Amino acid sequence: MQEIKKILFLAEGQMGDSIVLTPALRAAKRSLPGAKVTILLFHRRKYINVNEPVTPYIEKSKFEGTAEVFRGNPDVDELLELDRKSMRSLKGIARLKAEWKCVKYLRAQKFDAAISTFPQNRFILWSFFAGIKRRIGEQDQPFNYLLTDKPAIKRSDSGVLNYFCGLLKPLGITSQDSKTRYQIPQGNLQTAAKLISDLKFDKEKKLLIIHPGASDKDRQIPPEKLAGVLLQMEKNRSCNLLLTYSEYDEEYVNAFRKIYTGYINYIQTVTIGQLAAIFKQGDAALVHNSGPRHLAAAVGVKTVGLLEKYDDIMWKIYENEDFHAIVQSAVDCSACSAGKCRGVIPQGAVYGAKCMHDISAEAIYSSIERIINNP
Repeated sequence: MQEIKKILFLAEGQMGDSIVLTPALRAAKRSLPGAKVTILLFHRRKYINVNEPVTPYIEKSKFEGTAEVFRGNPDVDELLELDRKSMRSLKGIARLKAEWKCVKYLRAQKFDAAISTFPQNRFILWSFFAGIKRRIGEQDQPFNYLLTDKPAIKRSDSGVLNYFCGLLKPLGITSQDSKTRYQIPQGNLQTAAKLISDLKFDKEKKLLIIHPGASDKDRQIPPEKLAGVLLQMEKNRSCNLLLTYSEYDEEYVNAFRKIYTGYINYIQTVTIGQLAAIFKQGDAALVHNSGPRHLAAAVGVKTVGLLEKYDDIMWKIYENEDFHAIVQSAVDCSACSAGKCRGVIPQGAVYGAKCMHDISAEAIYSSIERIINNP
């Protein structure tokens, strides 16, 4: 077998995907001692720092935005980034020139193997034209004839975490550790501890961190349902409540503020490190199927995840049900077929697919009580 000295992971740039990739990166680093591990993140624009000019070319990471997930990760030797939206804004010859410049950049690095972590055409085409000898990606996708290794696996079969690790098997790599990880900067931990201390919570009670964010509105429960659950918790004096959010979640939070009549503290975060440090101060996190859910799990915090009814197998990745609960609708969804979620938001609603509206408030409440009180 060809010796692997330089391996390239072609990946999406979302926070959750990046965190869930960490066990595969660790397996590669441990199984290929001395090999250089590089990641190229294909970003949607909203996941990078939009305050600085962006270009449709590959650039070395400044570890900002969701790329911060990999800051200090000992299993990553080099992180590269590409603004996918900027690339797609180009047309005709300009687009071809920009893409070829990226291909030439990768060719010059002389990678021995490339892992296409998602079935994306560009992942396969670029690794082929870059002359990378071992090109690995799932079998069921366009241009698969350009791959040298095509594992017969899908994200929907065994979950994204196992999928990422399974892509490494053609290289003889087997993951022995499925724990996701994120290293919280020490300064963020100290700041978060002081913020929580200043809020003067009842130290006799547990602290529930609520994060309402999700990549799409259909993945979020209606704000009025969240308000009802938290009002019930406040009424029963179950635990301290803290809602944390980023600029992407302001619309949802504003809608929630208009509805919620109880007492709750709010903290807005800017960086992943700040959010992770806030999570670390809590006893459990109430989250949607989103990046913050995976961040909380990565820093060792118990989670209650609110997921859509169907098309969710790939995100049921945490096996310890005493540490990570999943809450879904208990009834069949009339808007979708089994195994395929269409994300249909009911007419007149702004948030939540029909199945998210059908989630029982009692099921959420009881799951929070069970998880947060587990030793």
